[in-house]
Amino acid sequence: MLESVTPGEAELSLVEALQVSPRAPWSTIAKVLDITPTTAAHRWDRLVADGIAWVTAPPGMPVLENQCLAYIEITCRPGSNLAVAHELARDAHALSVELTAGSADVFVTAAASDLGTMSRYLLERLGRVDGISGTRTRIATRLYTEGSAWRLGTLRQDSIDELIRSRPPRPSSPPPLGPLSAADRQMLVQLGLDGRASYAELAERSGVSAPTARRHVTRLLESGAVIPRTDLAAPLAGYPVLVNLWATAPIGDLAETARQLARLRQVRLCVTLAAAPSLLVSCWLRTVEEVHRFELAIAGRLRQIEVVDRLLVLRTVKRMGRLLDADGRAIGVVPMDVWRDPVPVPAASASAHPSIPLPPPRPEPPSIMDLVP
Repeated sequence: MLESVTPGEAELSLVEALQVSPRAPWSTIAKVLDITPTTAAHRWDRLVADGIAWVTAPPGMPVLENQCLAYIEITCRPGSNLAVAHELARDAHALSVELTAGSADVFVTAAASDLGTMSRYLLERLGRVDGISGTRTRIATRLYTEGSAWRLGTLRQDSIDELIRSRPPRPSSPPPLGPLSAADRQMLVQLGLDGRASYAELAERSGVSAPTARRHVTRLLESGAVIPRTDLAAPLAGYPVLVNLWATAPIGDLAETARQLARLRQVRLCVTLAAAPSLLVSCWLRTVEEVHRFELAIAGRLRQIEVVDRLLVLRTVKRMGRLLDADGRAIGVVPMDVWRDPVPVPAASASAHPSIPLPPPRPEPPSIMDLVP
């Protein structure tokens, strides 16, 4: 087992620079941090090798069509929690898996390319997992913020502004995504494995030319079909407490309530749901005691909201495709292939959705390509 290493200020600044611009070239990152591109690249390679930070690219809502992102609360038979969580973590459709304390034992964020695929996952795949005694599922209606927008808060605002200015302009009215080709899907899966992969690398892995890879990736980024994000081991970065809050608000105030919650510093996820309760809010905090202080803060700011339940995360087993150890470090990755049939054929083993080793460090991408607003 690797020794736990806490990243220092220089490493955290590098991580936040890549949070702002996950696909920026090292020359841009180095200029903002006042270091050399070689130093930036080597420092990042070390963070990736230690599993402390990584860049991924989950599918966005244009792919998931709003009705195909689900949050699943799972109760388990006594002693089955770990086994259930680790089995589900091998599933391509289970993007994130958490062991929790509260009204559920395991909490899963699941995604599928269409409602039929999601239905098969919920109705058939989960029913085959030994140890599950009950489930409750809520389908997302709209994401107001998610992990790609969360920041560590170590960089000065002028540095953040410079990174934002360096990004290529995005069209004010992106063209509709339209049907995804097989090459589009392969690009989405490969970007999920390595969100900083160059066009040449994506081309080689997908069996297309580099210009074709660039064209596909540009289309996917501009449409929001893929969302590059820089993630990190939260406990090692000083955020060991993750809590998921279920809340309600009057339907007339729901959208504005979600927008205001999404602006709060602690919030990493805010989503409205097609079920009661109507809001899910996920936060990263420094202490357990902060849970109550955060609830008091939002109660004072948003009188219309009522927190009705909470799930405290004991351990994150998987986050957006990355398999994590007890310290939150990445130790493997499962391709986020949301088009795959989620129900293995009878002859398939439990390794139908195997994890693969993390990609080795690579040279910097030749150009900036980033979606984070």
